[in-house]
Amino acid sequence: MFFYKNRKKIDFSGIKEPIILFMLFYLPGFISQNQIFDGSVFNSLQFNLIYIITIIPRILLILYLIEKKPTQKRELYGIGRLRGRDILASLLYFAGIMLIVAVAGMIFGLITSIANFDEVASPLWEFNNWSLIPLVFLTCLSIGYSEELFFRSYLLTEFHLPGKGIYAVAVTSLVFASGHIYQGFLGFPVTFVIGFFLGIMFIRKRNLHSIAIAHGLYNFTILILSGTWNQFT
Repeated sequence: MFFYKNRKKIDFSGIKEPIILFMLFYLPGFISQNQIFDGSVFNSLQFNLIYIITIIPRILLILYLIEKKPTQKRELYGIGRLRGRDILASLLYFAGIMLIVAVAGMIFGLITSIANFDEVASPLWEFNNWSLIPLVFLTCLSIGYSEELFFRSYLLTEFHLPGKGIYAVAVTSLVFASGHIYQGFLGFPVTFVIGFFLGIMFIRKRNLHSIAIAHGLYNFTILILSGTWNQFT
């Protein structure tokens, strides 16, 4: 085993904090996602209020932990004041996400037609409480910021090794997609590609706002489209 002597040892001590945060915030939902899923939850005023109230401490805790990092490392997390160009970038990223979903939908349609399936993919969500649109938008935005802060800003910066960014993006996207298995046949692969896309954008630009807003806009759009679908079918 002499050829291992000169190899640099990788310090895995920094993995403890991310694992603890993942177990605290996401593991319960990951292992019970098929049992707790309810496509109509966003119609509830109580659900939206509770979700926003409970997600704020999660965001603040991660921001606090980042604030305790060395100054030179803190800058890599892409956290700063919101600028106009961040919103413009988020709209471009949102368009990219919608393109990914559209392509996935066409592939799904092609597969089902070849396999002679008569089923058409119906919306996963059942949103129809239009009076809650402003609140639901805030909920979707909070989801975008919470998930992008953890899975992209925090994890990618913690796990990023020089020259290994693509692997970090792939691994974090895989974990991110694992939380969307409940979405069915397309849920896992589509979420993986979306996560990978947002991860690459974050690695390139180091800006949390643009990917978080794009994520929130996507969630909000899917809910609105589900309500429109259910109204006319």
